[in-house]
Amino acid sequence: MLRQRPFNWLKPKNDFVLKWILGSDNDQSKELLLAFLNDFLYAPALQSFTSVEIVNPIINKQSIYDKGSILDIKAKVPGYGYVNIEMQLTNQKNMHKRSLYYASKLIGNQLFASDGYSKLERVVAINLLDFSFFPSTPYHSCFRLVETRLHEPFPDLLQLHFTEMPKFVRQDQAGKIPMNDRKAKWLRFFTNEDDARWFEMAKQDPVMEQMVESLRVASLDPEARELYEARAKALMDLNSIRGEARQEGIIEGKREANRELAKKMLRKGFEVSDIMEITELTETEIEKLMVEINTH
Repeated sequence: MLRQRPFNWLKPKNDFVLKWILGSDNDQSKELLLAFLNDFLYAPALQSFTSVEIVNPIINKQSIYDKGSILDIKAKVPGYGYVNIEMQLTNQKNMHKRSLYYASKLIGNQLFASDGYSKLERVVAINLLDFSFFPSTPYHSCFRLVETRLHEPFPDLLQLHFTEMPKFVRQDQAGKIPMNDRKAKWLRFFTNEDDARWFEMAKQDPVMEQMVESLRVASLDPEARELYEARAKALMDLNSIRGEARQEGIIEGKREANRELAKKMLRKGFEVSDIMEITELTETEIEKLMVEINTH
């Protein structure tokens, strides 16, 4: 890989970049996706995945600008099942339900009306989270169905993987994760914020060299950068809207509580001026509450 004059690298935690590198409809994306799945799922050397079909390779430009759209990677691995990979940057407190919902859709969409259940294949959801979600220490959690008394595993038809990248970074910086860990090298790639480290990272092995090269090409591609920036803005706008909605909910909740308090004070004969001072309601609002009390 030839060094070039400095430029701003795209951040691989952006879901558009993840899909561009691992989920595009070309041989290199498939090769890199295979390497990722083999490492992430710790496939034994003699049982490595050898082929993969990307089910949703098209990046719809409208989805880039759509604040609520999901740029995930859906893939089918022959002999193994379906895999869904999603990058999530903000904690909406519902990641467990979200992952289960979309994994369930992958299960339900496999069969047509005339198909038998024997055709149903395994579904694996891989969630890359840029926030801590579970209270436990491990940065990676995998959930499967199990019998509650004997802990006997249900046939392996559903796996929900959650990788909490902030936990990984802290543990990696503390030297608690082996340098040659197969999953770790991918997470170091996704979480890298230092542009000076990309060329060093490319020297690890041929797969990481390809990953860094794909990121470099995307970073220098005007169209890719435009879509990347549009996606980043859409996600930022969505987070802003959600934040404002939560704040409005808090404010509205406080006002509703103050209205209830004002009603109690009116019933007990408090002066309007005192109620205004304590509840921060206006005189007009309190007069409306007086009418409401007297008409019920």
